[in-house]
Amino acid sequence: MADTVQLNPLAELATRIRDYHKQVEDAAKNLVQKAIAAGSALLDAKRQVGHGGWLPWLKNECKLLERTAQRYMELAEGRSKLEQRLRDKSVTMSDLTLNQALQLIKDPNDKGEVGDLGKYEKAKATLIKKLQRLSPEDVEEAATRTIAELQEAVAAVKKPVSKAA
Repeated sequence: MADTVQLNPLAELATRIRDYHKQVEDAAKNLVQKAIAAGSALLDAKRQVGHGGWLPWLKNECKLLERTAQRYMELAEGRSKLEQRLRDKSVTMSDLTLNQALQLIKDPNDKGEVGDLGKYEKAKATLIKKLQRLSPEDVEEAATRTIAELQEAVAAVKKPVSKAA
């Protein structure tokens, strides 16, 4: 009768878990650096593609969401700031998630990032993108109508509140 070695299923699972965990750790070590490298390449591509061709090119050629590309490019543009902040905190890039890295490069005094003004800036950017998608025949009329409505809203906000007698 041949000797058969029966493996311990729990020991086998523990080995697999350790291997997977090491793979996760290795991937995390390079996460921010790889995002910065992708961002640098995206910035180069954006300069070459030119105005109006960027989003279609990104979608068709890179199969990448616009927001993901923006995050990578933001990291690439903020690399020196990120490295400086990491030196100040004695932290390495391999210790960070993408969100943590992005938070480190944001200016805490930037009022456009929080509150109603931040929401307005985000809505404005969305509106501009939508305007850019309109046909040349429709874009001017839509913009003119929007400007008029914004002027009315500003006038309403500035209008003094009348006090009841």
